[in-house]
Amino acid sequence: MILRLLLATFVVCFGAVNSKKVEQVHLSLSGNPDEMVVTWLTQDPLPNVTPYVAFGLTKDDLRLTAKGVSTGWADQGKHGVMRYTHRATMQKLVPGQLYYYQVGSSAAMSDTFHFRQPDQSLPLRAAIFGDLSIYKGQQSIDQLIAAKKENQFDIIIHIGDLAYDLHDQNGSTGDDYMNAIEPFAAYVPYMVFAGNHEVDSNFNHIVNRFTMPKNGVYDNNLFWSFDYGFVHFVALNSEYYAEEMSKETQQQYKWLEQDLAQNTKKWTIVMFHRPWYCSSKKKKGCHDDQDILSRDGLKDVFPGLEELLNQHKVDLILYGHKHTYERMWPIYNQSPFKSADSGHIKNAPAPVYILTGGAGCHSHEDPSDHIIQDFSVKALGEYGYTFLTVYNSTHLSTDFVDTSDTTGKFLDPFVLEKN
Repeated sequence: MILRLLLATFVVCFGAVNSKKVEQVHLSLSGNPDEMVVTWLTQDPLPNVTPYVAFGLTKDDLRLTAKGVSTGWADQGKHGVMRYTHRATMQKLVPGQLYYYQVGSSAAMSDTFHFRQPDQSLPLRAAIFGDLSIYKGQQSIDQLIAAKKENQFDIIIHIGDLAYDLHDQNGSTGDDYMNAIEPFAAYVPYMVFAGNHEVDSNFNHIVNRFTMPKNGVYDNNLFWSFDYGFVHFVALNSEYYAEEMSKETQQQYKWLEQDLAQNTKKWTIVMFHRPWYCSSKKKKGCHDDQDILSRDGLKDVFPGLEELLNQHKVDLILYGHKHTYERMWPIYNQSPFKSADSGHIKNAPAPVYILTGGAGCHSHEDPSDHIIQDFSVKALGEYGYTFLTVYNSTHLSTDFVDTSDTTGKFLDPFVLEKN
């Protein structure tokens, strides 16, 4: 610990050794099926040089290039440490094709990574979770790295609370986390949005470290949507409500109305950080005012979301924040819709809810300490994530992956079917 503090002091005061070094490489989707975005970071600016990505079909022939853009930004800590984020978009990519790539500039280049451009005609496989850090989440990180090596998923979605916290120790916690996940995030699109731990300094780190699909309103990674095969994914910022940011809340709601009205996909999956329904130590379950404000709304100041999502027949809602896993029945207006088989629901009359906030949080919760609610189907206390598979226009499945070992254990198989 003393050595780490001394090193951190040296870096702040004198600059990191080889600080033009490329680090924290990660991929993301732009929303266009023939594109892949790559984002990376350097600790020093790159004056008089151009960041870029070089890519191609073999490691030894990276003949294609795309120019990057750079953003310098200051951490909110007392030292105001500067970092430099670089972004480039690879275009005209062929679905299913394996590509190799390097990022950097004439000052320094990264290792060579690879990815397979998503073939959206095939079933979609996604790892979805919230609340992950290195401190308690290394087993989940290790399992995700192992699963990536076995080609087990096409995208990863992190639904808030990254690193605990990205801005800690003048941002070095965020650097450590982003480097720790590079072994999967540089190979599979890693999609993120904000939880309560990203709020600090107007969402400074999540705005500047990542590159998510543009929404045409703020384009700052805090809410977005994209289509993938049969699915329309929507990520919302519940922290606008919790922080009582009424203007941003209303702008997001207007965007969401339009986004859902234009949606033509068979499945609609919505994600945000704070839960609307789950079991907890309270008799009413998770019913904190900050959490359910986005569900119910408040007069004309904070428009509630539940009615809108139900109106547009959203199929699945996932969130985190509470540090456990729980799958629930379809629910609307606090009432569950139960059927004969909780493991296979057909033509659900309301969204199915999944709490998946146990990937690697600092304070884990066990269902044995909770008052299990009437709408609850399955509650688990293991560390892990939700594995989503969308097979076609009529069937999708979810499962909970226990990450206590790198092989992964599946503990909650569930099928959602619709005509």
